[in-house]
Amino acid sequence: MKLLTRTSRQPGRAAAVAASLGIMAVAAGAGAGAAEPVAPGASTFSRVDVVLAGSISARCNVSGGGDIDFGELVGNQTARARVALDCNVPFDLSFQSARGGLAHAALPAGEGPYAGTLDYTLDVSVPVVGPRRSTLHGRYESRSLMSRKTLGSGDAIAAGHAQIEIRTGTPLGAGLLAGRYSETLTITVASRL
Repeated sequence: MKLLTRTSRQPGRAAAVAASLGIMAVAAGAGAGAAEPVAPGASTFSRVDVVLAGSISARCNVSGGGDIDFGELVGNQTARARVALDCNVPFDLSFQSARGGLAHAALPAGEGPYAGTLDYTLDVSVPVVGPRRSTLHGRYESRSLMSRKTLGSGDAIAAGHAQIEIRTGTPLGAGLLAGRYSETLTITVASRL
């Protein structure tokens, strides 16, 4: 906060007061010790300007996550999750898959006629505002997520939770190899300012 104090004459009055004083001085025969008369109606005032300032730090955070258990993997299953976004600046939301699908713990390439990885599709919806409310959408195939994919907000900021939907594909070949399957999907948010 900054306080600025300034004393000044009313705008437009300075020239009128100077002209009045000049005329009176000539009429009175201004001398070395003569007192200066005050023009009728001339006044001064004091003014105080208060300048308020502040700042808000840029922030961009993501929270949530956890585990999604599809149970028995039969394919064409859907799971939904919400991810909290707190970004007061434009942002990039990135997604990266560790394994390119739900992969068998020991044999992700499968064995014989049985597949060891189940693909999935990731659908993302993110509410944003700036200058109008809208929703960002992204759709990614799990194999393409091995390379990081980014959904940018443009000039908008986050306006709520991101909605994540994961839909598993159909098992290939004779089906999936028996065993445990897992995948890690990393969601990262980064400020663009």
